[in-house]
Amino acid sequence: MPNPNTIHKPLRIASVIARLSAGGIGPVCRYAAEAMARQPEWQVTLLSLHDPVGEFTDGGSGLRIICLGLDGNCARLFLNWLKANPQDLIITSDVSRIEPAFPFLPPATRHVVQIHDSGRRYRSVAVRHAAWIDGVTCVGQHIEAPLRTSLEEVGFNGLLRTVHNGANFPPLIPRLPYAGPLRLLFMGRVEPIKGVWDFVPLLQQLKRLQVPVTLNIVGGENEALRRKFQRKGLEGLVTWTGRVPHERCYEIAGESDIFLMASRKEPFGMVTIEAMSMGCVPMAYDIPSGSTEIIEHAKSGLLVPLGDLRNWAEQIRNLHLDRNRLAELSASAIQRARATFNAETMAGNLAAFLKDAMTHAESQPAKRESGLPPETPSMHLTSARGYQRLSPKLREWIRNQIGTHPRLCHWWLNR
Repeated sequence: MPNPNTIHKPLRIASVIARLSAGGIGPVCRYAAEAMARQPEWQVTLLSLHDPVGEFTDGGSGLRIICLGLDGNCARLFLNWLKANPQDLIITSDVSRIEPAFPFLPPATRHVVQIHDSGRRYRSVAVRHAAWIDGVTCVGQHIEAPLRTSLEEVGFNGLLRTVHNGANFPPLIPRLPYAGPLRLLFMGRVEPIKGVWDFVPLLQQLKRLQVPVTLNIVGGENEALRRKFQRKGLEGLVTWTGRVPHERCYEIAGESDIFLMASRKEPFGMVTIEAMSMGCVPMAYDIPSGSTEIIEHAKSGLLVPLGDLRNWAEQIRNLHLDRNRLAELSASAIQRARATFNAETMAGNLAAFLKDAMTHAESQPAKRESGLPPETPSMHLTSARGYQRLSPKLREWIRNQIGTHPRLCHWWLNR
């Protein structure tokens, strides 16, 4: 029988990220780390490699946040920090500069890699280091499926599981009855691969169908797109809100009716669950993506065939004509986001996986090398081949040209 006087020490876990504000990775890792830090069984550190040196503790959760201020080849420096601050387990998320350290982690430290994107270069991190890691989590099942095949081919002995992202949602603001033009919303980077150019033909379709709408674009501006709206006589329907604080995004979503997720590739879609949490009904393309794992078609949102803007416009017209149906979808979107994709649920699922990975590693631990990584290791991500050899401006032009074509862009991003 267990000794009741045995003192169980909290498990020491460090979530290692490049920066606190690194795209969507930094914030979502902080959400999970804060939720886990509230549990007495975990002692959690959020470790930023490249933010300016600093350390503080989050008062609400007790999460310790440390910024190391590292630059260049910092694999050895990271191992020095780990030696001075032993951890039972580390979670790494898109930290290419310390990849050379992976084989040289302490034998007692378990290592889980988080994959936040469906691109091959992100998945290849787990495949390349399969021998040195104990577990892999993905933010979507559409990422897990091809990765599982690749890991099996290299004889990966650890665990692989999907753990969907989650967020800390603000209090819900009651939605008042509204009978005016449908308020369409886009939030995100204003660039072609996010599908913003689709909104020109979409608004044209809605205009032909005599559906009254407005479109609010939040997150930036694009002069070429603005001019196209003007040439098509649509500028009066569009508001350019630009960049706003994160909390204001929730307020805007609460004042909008339909969220347009036209991205050609969306690994998860934090902005989708944020909009849903405020009752803004999501509409997205029906392609393997985070959107199709978040949205329950015809229940908590709507999915349309890739690039079928006529279908999209007809769905919006139906909601304009049936406001009760719109309200039902809105209520279901709120329930779906807040019950399934909150930070506590994400942290609970992640914690369960980490426990399973640690238990599994007791009998099948990942390999470790003695010594230290080379002073000047060869970095996989620095070798430029093909497309990467082109100038940044030419690469941007190619991305923009391909991005305006839904099917071509989807193929290109997932090839």
